[in-house]
Amino acid sequence: MTHTRGDQNMAAILEKNNLSGKPTVLPDSLTNSEALSCTSRSCQVSYTLAWGVGENRIEGSENVLDVMRRKARVLLEEEHPVHGTDTYVWGGVKNGWLDREQARAAGL
Repeated sequence: MTHTRGDQNMAAILEKNNLSGKPTVLPDSLTNSEALSCTSRSCQVSYTLAWGVGENRIEGSENVLDVMRRKARVLLEEEHPVHGTDTYVWGGVKNGWLDREQARAAGL
């Protein structure tokens, strides 16, 4: 499955918002979204977590949406203060959030 911005099969993305905190235009297949801010008090960076209906499911013993949110928060914390990556794609519960190079290497 290819995870490009225009792909209708995209499962989920985590995309950096513009400086005003507004998300960029998301693919139509990602019908749900929420904003996540960096946990550092002085940081103004936020991302939009967007997902399609297929991600609202249980895998193993966890809700995939809960795993996505948890891993996204950890990622934002680790990326502070640089926040140099604009877009991450969801690689699944095992792989978590991947940048473009990591996603290509994983065959997504």
